[in-house]
Amino acid sequence: MEFSEKQLEILHVAEKLFATSGFDGTSVRDIAHEAQVNVAMINYYFGSKDKLLDDLFTYRVEKFKMDESILQLTIPVMDILDEMVKSYIKYMNSSLAIYHILAIEAGVKKRLMLSDSYKNLKKHNLNVISSILQKGVDAGEFRSGNDPILIHATMMGTFMNFQMNRSFLKSELNLTTDEEYSQYMESTLVIHLQRTIKALLTYEY
Repeated sequence: MEFSEKQLEILHVAEKLFATSGFDGTSVRDIAHEAQVNVAMINYYFGSKDKLLDDLFTYRVEKFKMDESILQLTIPVMDILDEMVKSYIKYMNSSLAIYHILAIEAGVKKRLMLSDSYKNLKKHNLNVISSILQKGVDAGEFRSGNDPILIHATMMGTFMNFQMNRSFLKSELNLTTDEEYSQYMESTLVIHLQRTIKALLTYEY
């Protein structure tokens, strides 16, 4: 879907307000005021606040898709797995506002979970993970029978835990800035996830 420059301005404002005040705590009038447009323009472009939220996720969804091109890399499957984890955490960590919205609207009120964009995103990412797992099985590196849903949940759940407990974990880790916290996630946390997932894929029981 293509958005005009004015639509993108409105979407960026809405994203900021939804992330700080929540969907229910933000009115169309609030968005119009912050974006310096009138309410009629927002209604014309998006129709409703719910549709605006759907369009915001549609706009952002491409960034959260795992890169299929890693499947074509001529490197060991363990390295492909490492690259998948590293890039996924980096992409998610670069768009914290939309993930904050997702944690509330999708996790609690189920709004975005019902959208086609959300379902297609999940299916795409699971297909990429499934392909990596099959590559590993074919190469004799991974045991068969691993569930891509559980691998994805391991990454997503860990990432969301670090986002929802940011203030507490910053203190526990003796990190003083958000930049330091982001660097920790994209280095130490990534290595932890890479090791954890490799252990899950290779452990015989």
